Amino acid sequence: MDFQVTRSLLVGSTSGGRLAAERKILADHFPQFTLAESAAAGVYAVATGKLSTFAGRSYRLRITLPSAYPHALPKINPDGWTPRHNPHVIGGGLCVMRSSQWNSFMSVAFVVAKSALWLNKYEVFLDKGIWPGPEQHFHGPVYNLKKWWHDL
Repeated sequence: MDFQVTRSLLVGSTSGGRLAAERKILADHFPQFTLAESAAAGVYAVATGKLSTFAGRSYRLRITLPSAYPHALPKINPDGWTPRHNPHVIGGGLCVMRSSQWNSFMSVAFVVAKSALWLNKYEVFLDKGIWPGPEQHFHGPVYNLKKWWHDL
């Protein structure tokens, strides 16, 4: 399924600096998230906040923007909870997109929006045992058979 991204989630030219532009976009779309500069080595900034799913559950997230940001994909980690093993968790973090799909005009608010989609798909996974939607990589014959059976 294809979807369109609203321009307001993307970062254009930034006269007041990238971080200020990111904070404005984040506040406009996800006011429950904060974005703070980081003094940690290799980290540019960290966004934290909570998202709720269609099932009414809330999940806290910690989004780490690496020092190479915006030219590198941020890392999205659960904050205070551990996701059940599933095909879209890599190294304990949420896999919302491939690093090759990332582009420097995408904002941290864009990542939060992708995380919201991930969390709602995670709720389906918890209920049905399959990840909804098309897959970008092979997950094994048993999983694929289960997914095929569910899609019938």
